[in-house]
Parts: sequence; C-alpha cells; structure tokens
Amino acid sequence: MQSRNYSWQKSYGIALLASSLALLLSLLISPLLKNITFSIFFAAVVLSSWYGTRWSGLFAIFLCSLAIAYFFLQPTDSLTVLTLDGFIRLGLFVIVSVLITELNAAWRRIELKLGESEIRHRQMAQSVQNYANELEQRVAHRTAALVEANKELETFAYSVSHDLRAPLRSMQGLAQALQEDYSDRLDSNAQDYIQRIVASAERMDGLIQDLLDYSRLSRVEIKLRLLNLTDIVTEAINQLEVELRSRQAQVNVEQLLPEVTANWIILIQVVVNLLSNAIKFVPVNRQPQIRIWAEIVGDGSMARGGDNEENTSSSPSSPIRLWIEDNGIGIAPEHQQRIFNVFERLHDQQTYSGSGIGLAIVRKGVERMGGQVGVESIVGQGSRFWIELQKLTMET
Repeated sequence: MQSRNYSWQKSYGIALLASSLALLLSLLISPLLKNITFSIFFAAVVLSSWYGTRWSGLFAIFLCSLAIAYFFLQPTDSLTVLTLDGFIRLGLFVIVSVLITELNAAWRRIELKLGESEIRHRQMAQSVQNYANELEQRVAHRTAALVEANKELETFAYSVSHDLRAPLRSMQGLAQALQEDYSDRLDSNAQDYIQRIVASAERMDGLIQDLLDYSRLSRVEIKLRLLNLTDIVTEAINQLEVELRSRQAQVNVEQLLPEVTANWIILIQVVVNLLSNAIKFVPVNRQPQIRIWAEIVGDGSMARGGDNEENTSSSPSSPIRLWIEDNGIGIAPEHQQRIFNVFERLHDQQTYSGSGIGLAIVRKGVERMGGQVGVESIVGQGSRFWIELQKLTMET
C-alpha cells in the first residue's frame, strides 16, 4: 500500500472518529457479546495508526483506554480501576495497542523508504539513459568527424600520390634527357649537378611512397587470416633478390617456419623492410649474413611448421616470434626505441640511404595485425629484430 501523508488535523480526526465508533459499537454489542469489546477497540487503534500517524495511534490508545476504564471495567462510570483483573486487562490492551502502533509506524517508514528508493532508482536510471544518449550522440558526431577526416586524408594522399609525384617524375625525366642529349656539351661539374638532381628526385619519390604506405596502414581496414611464415619469408627474399645479389648477402632460414594470424600484404612489407635493413646497415667491407628463425613465446623452444612432431607441443594460441638477425653495424641501447619513430635516422643520407620511415612502417603494420615488434642489438656486432604475432585464428 502506498504511504499517505495526512495533516495532523486529519490524523487526529481519524483517531477520534475511530475511537468514538468503537465505543458506540461496544456499548451496543457488549450486552450481547461481552468478549468482543476489546477487539473493537483494537480495531480502532489499528485504523488510527494505519491511516493516520504514530501519534494519532497513541491518541486513539489514550481515548480507547479511557472509554474502557469508564464504561467496561469495575467500577463503571469512573476512571478509577480498582480490581486486579481490570488493571491487567487494561494494561494488556495498552501494551498490545502500543506494539501494534509501533509496528504500523515501522511499516510506514519502510514503505516510505522503499518509495523514495524507487524514485531515486528511476531518477538514476533516467540519468544513465540520458548520459547514454548523450554519449551515443557524441560517438555519432565524432564518428562522422572521423569519417570526414579520413576522406580528407584520402584526398590528401591522392594529391600527394599524383600532384606531387608528377612534377618529380617530370624533373627526373628532364634531367636524364639533359644528361643524355647534351652530355657532350656539359663539363664534369654540370654532369655532377644533373646526377645529384636525379638522385634527389629519386629519394623524394621514395620518401613520398613511404609516407603513403605509412598513411595507408593507419587508415585501411585489414583482414587477418592464417599464413605460413615460410611462404612469407620466401616471397620477401624473392622481392629482394637484386639487392641480395649486389651485396652477395647470405640468408639462412633455420627451419620450416610456423603459421601466424596476419595480413599477407602487410606482413610481406614488414619482412621486406627488415631484410632490406639487414642488407643495408652492414659495413661495405663485410658480407651481410642474415639468420631467420622463429620461436614460441613462453617456452623458448623453436617453432616449426608443417606436420613435424615438434609442432604438437605448442598451444594453438601461443604467440609466435619471428627473428631476423644480421651482422651489421648494430644500434646503441639509447636509440633502440627511437628507430621505430617516423623520420628517425641515426646516420646521414650519404652513409646509409633511406627515408627513415621503414621501421615506423614495420611497427605500424605489426600493431595493426595485433602484434608487437622489438630489437636486441650490440654496436658493431649486429642486430636481432623480432616481430611477435598470434597463431590463433581471428576475424577483424
């Protein structure tokens, strides 16, 4: 039952009315049913405390006690109770009536608190719903802004790819034509200047292409599937065949490599960049030696592909770490984290060519595939780059 708040006039009016009706009924019925008198007064107290307040219930107890003492206890027509039986009966009536009133008051307090709790719960639920709607609107606005930003990035990338590279190619072509057609009229300094123009145009073209590759990794949606690392490494070596031959580099793949969950194009690009660095950053008088192997992260054992029995020891969800080790110049410890940043170069362009974006592309590509990348290196002795990917199949 819902709690009702009455003014004190109404509460005490109910107590007075209930007590009066109880007295009237008791006077009418008591000649016929003497034992029902106290029950009628108990009913008056219950009605007064339930529909009124605690104090109206106590007021009804007072009025009913007076009525019982005056009309129904010996001696009648007097408020004095002289008999022990009357005193006990009246005392029991008062005690039980007070208990009933307190129970009703407690119940009303509980009912009031429950009502307040329900109101607070509704208010909180409404607040949460309003906040959720606000968050949803923010997400929608930011998603729309992100979509617009991606469109602008795509437009910018298209502009870079076409509008900037076109004059570069034109400059490179004109310089080469000048060198071919007028070489007999140009002295050695002019020939050197033209060669520098061509080389600078080529470096700029390569830099633009690397920037586009890095930007594309951040924007495109990639799909992952189960790939065999042996196939990936073989394809990367084939793409670098000319460079490997020119430096007479030796590549040693120590065993059949396992499967990982990755993207074919991105993973090949990552391995090509790491192999290219392993060839490039080696002193001129040293033959590049590249060692490639894989291991299961956690147990330190070599991970093998195919149907070899050793493969049964690895869990389907064990991360696989692919290592690419070289005998190059090495990297100082304070630079081993910097090298994965965009445009981070440790050497000048004349000593070792490059755009400074290759390892940034490696890190971005591996992170987009849910993996990690790192390096262990000693200056003058070489470096060991690793990429860690999951073996468990997943969908994106």
